[in-house]
Amino acid sequence: MMRIQRADEHQAMPWANGAGVTYQVATFPDGADLTTFSWRISMADVPADGPFSAFPGIDRILTVLGPGDLRLFVNEEELLAPRHMPVSFSGDDVVRAELVSGPITDLNVMTRRGTCTASVQVEELRESLVVEITPDVTRAIVVLTGDVTYDRESLFARDVLFIADDIELSGAGSLAVITITKV
Repeated sequence: MMRIQRADEHQAMPWANGAGVTYQVATFPDGADLTTFSWRISMADVPADGPFSAFPGIDRILTVLGPGDLRLFVNEEELLAPRHMPVSFSGDDVVRAELVSGPITDLNVMTRRGTCTASVQVEELRESLVVEITPDVTRAIVVLTGDVTYDRESLFARDVLFIADDIELSGAGSLAVITITKV
């Protein structure tokens, strides 16, 4: 089964710390809240410097969508998060963000430790790209930039394609391929 979720279908909700807005793309199990999800995919607007919400027991992968970069301080150690370069850290860590050149939007993939793991790989689509699926994984493709087509369906920035079979995408742009595996 393949499903497209358009950018305007992501559910807006406040950050766990109340300091901003996140757009929830999906959780597992469906309808899980911030304390019960096994995994969660979301996007957040980061308008100002400030602390990240704490998520004990959660592993996080953050990918800056743009337009600029983000500087993180994870337990007081600096970690640069350049545009389209996934960075990982623990939800147990104390994390503070500084904007490098103005407000950004980021993609967040969170997994509950001991339940599942995740990876995020940014791919450049130049003409076509085959994305393969393996048993017992959840795979989602987030359009970061460009003109992307799947089976004559146009996909735009921040649209998400959930796949259960091998697919071929065509066009030109940047994609984040998310893989979530049960432990």
